[in-house]
Amino acid sequence: MSLTSFHRCSYCGCTKPTVQGIPAHMKLSSSCRDAWEAKLTENDCCQSQPTVRTLCDVPAVVVKTMHPTINKERMSEGSNENTPWAPFINGEEWGLAQWLMSSGLSQSKIDKYLKLDMAQNRPELSFSLKDKRTFLNKIDSLPRGPGWQCEIFEATGDECDEEGKECVEVFELWKRDPIECIHKLLSNLSFACHMKYAPEHRYKDEWMKKPILSEMWSGTWWESVQNLLPPGATVVPMILASDKTQLSNFSGNKSAWPAGKDGVEMVCADGFLRKVYPILAAYIADHPKQCLVACCRQNHCPRQGQPVKSPLQNPAETASMIRKTLQSGGQKPRGFEEAGLQAIDPFWKNLPYCNIFACMTPDLLHQLHKGMFKDHTEDEVDRQFRTMPTHPDLCHFHKGISLVSQWTGNEYKHMEKVFLGVVAGSADADVVKAVQAVLDFVSYAHLETHTNDSLSGLINAWTRFHSYKQVFLRLGVQKDFNGIPKLHSMTHYLESMRTADRYNSEGPEQLHINFAKVGYRASNCKQYIHQITVWLDGQDTVRRFKAYLRWLKHGRVSQLLRTEEEEDGNHDEDNGENICNDQPALGADEGIYTIAQKPTFHNTSVRTIVAKFCAPDFAQCLEDFVTKTQGVPSHSSQAPTSLSFLCSINSYTTFAVYKQFKKALPRMSQVPKKLTSDSICAFPARLGATASTLPRRLCAQAAQFSMVLAFNGTYGGTRRDDGTNASLYNPIDAGLTVVQVRVIFCLPETVSYLSKHPLAYVEWFTPFQPYNNITGMFSVAPSQRNRCRRASIIPITAIVRSCHLIPVWGCAATSENVLERCTRF
Repeated sequence: MSLTSFHRCSYCGCTKPTVQGIPAHMKLSSSCRDAWEAKLTENDCCQSQPTVRTLCDVPAVVVKTMHPTINKERMSEGSNENTPWAPFINGEEWGLAQWLMSSGLSQSKIDKYLKLDMAQNRPELSFSLKDKRTFLNKIDSLPRGPGWQCEIFEATGDECDEEGKECVEVFELWKRDPIECIHKLLSNLSFACHMKYAPEHRYKDEWMKKPILSEMWSGTWWESVQNLLPPGATVVPMILASDKTQLSNFSGNKSAWPAGKDGVEMVCADGFLRKVYPILAAYIADHPKQCLVACCRQNHCPRQGQPVKSPLQNPAETASMIRKTLQSGGQKPRGFEEAGLQAIDPFWKNLPYCNIFACMTPDLLHQLHKGMFKDHTEDEVDRQFRTMPTHPDLCHFHKGISLVSQWTGNEYKHMEKVFLGVVAGSADADVVKAVQAVLDFVSYAHLETHTNDSLSGLINAWTRFHSYKQVFLRLGVQKDFNGIPKLHSMTHYLESMRTADRYNSEGPEQLHINFAKVGYRASNCKQYIHQITVWLDGQDTVRRFKAYLRWLKHGRVSQLLRTEEEEDGNHDEDNGENICNDQPALGADEGIYTIAQKPTFHNTSVRTIVAKFCAPDFAQCLEDFVTKTQGVPSHSSQAPTSLSFLCSINSYTTFAVYKQFKKALPRMSQVPKKLTSDSICAFPARLGATASTLPRRLCAQAAQFSMVLAFNGTYGGTRRDDGTNASLYNPIDAGLTVVQVRVIFCLPETVSYLSKHPLAYVEWFTPFQPYNNITGMFSVAPSQRNRCRRASIIPITAIVRSCHLIPVWGCAATSENVLERCTRF
């Protein structure tokens, strides 16, 4: 079919049949033109509403979705609007049942809890959950999703028993109908605003010159498959992930084949009935499992068959060669050995519109983190890791990395964040450049949204690595680069990101923890697979009923989704903290900070600040700040008060000193869309007693004085051409400088008018020096004046975010004193 398309204005939503229609519309519509010009002055890393070109979706009749259907069934069974949480007595009992199901407690522990006197003898509460049996019966009576089925089969191995017979093992396959699962997901109103029923092209600019690749509907795979289907068809991309034991003996779920070939009508969350085609789009697995899926040996590429520059394997030809080998009793046809194939009956041979070799996704965890760094670039750099300065968001390897016996993906990521600075002090220059190229490649590969610029950066990083990789041969680290599948697999990353999103094995690894491991802990470890399926069924039932109650309460999708975000979102508003957003020079996210309502250190004298916080010039800097600020016209009338305060400053003058404040970091479309906060700390070491004699909050604690980026001159920073703040990209362009925060405090009430925000005593570093040609990083040094550290007092709103300094290696230091002893960073 030939896909039609329309082009939508980002501001008014009107559509035009051609690309040229959007600029013409912008010229005629003053409101849209004003909105576009106003966008240039807003601080956003990427357009919040990019230009969209949607390939037409043609839905059919309007029908009832999942939640109205559930409501109708419950009404027919006797439920009413006054008892929506039935079979539970009230909302409190439903809340308890929801918590018990999601807590991970075993059934025996749930039974013990429900039988406690505290739970049963509560006259003020109506309570019907007497034991685990009544509790589980109520859960089972809720609307349920697709059920689990168990299929028993035997597998004959290649080993023989004592009698010379081939060994046979019995397996259980627990499964659910994939078509029924898809139906439930499509009709779930909780996903209504997150679903796309047709491919779309998004652009960063109004003139559609800078495409954005994010979700699968923005890639090329969906559009190419859509062209093969009849008009009105809706593609449902299937994403599979499995481990080794679930691949070698199965031939696929045959019930899904007719649906993928002929389509099946399903109700969607927007209320329309569509004919959907479930088609395998991505297969997530590590390299050994990918080779098993592709029926090839592990020293070959699962996509190309050979680790050389060649086109992808042809599924029909590969399946034909395997079939001939199996039918001939092991006689291999021509090309079988060259492709590195194995005689395994492929489950994908009859899947419609599926090229299994194009479905293989990048495996960031095993190919990049564990593959490139663990296997090929680890060196004797323990001392640098032990000496590395600490940061709240970094894992500190206080024993080095050679003693880490079992690495997790999270530890690899933390190690990689400082790895370039570590090898810069102990390796050849070409090694440093090769490591820098690999780290750049890893960073680009992790982005959730791509543009042509980021994809060009990915290609450039890969090209630079190949330019410098010969150094490993010269130093004898590697004999050659042939036959390294993990290295070869990186050549396929660009193609994967352009076609079907950036799926990788990190997602299934997390799902394995959330579902398999937590479910196993909730079992009694006997016949645990069956118990895990029961546990999963209960989790699914509770989530479905929770979404139904939310829909019943609000009655429309927008409020439903907003309530979900309020309940499940990441909020940094802690009780006991004040939130301020009074910084017009920056964007909404950047101007937000939170600080405790009550100071951590009450009535701290200047003498204590100088001695414990290492702020020798505090009094002088405070005098300079007050003198400079009182000259502002709005403060000139209170000048006598300021002068009186200046005259009264002595060693015993006290201030309210805070331990830390949190700065909101701006959202970026390339990374997870969570509002994250950055902790800025400034507190001295505490020599407390051990944890056995004092509460944890009073135990010994090392000093922490955060390194941050702050504006060094004109307040507010500069703007880029696209309206974003330059501090997000280049600190030199933004007028930023590294400073170390020593004290966070507030002025006394008598002179609080001088600054409505808390203040920070900071020590300055020199301006950023140009990029180092080898490491590609800036360099700084402590700034001095008359052989003393240059310090000043600034409002905390002048601080943009924390940063991490890596010392130029050569000085003898520890992680606790490296920031004071080293002179270059």
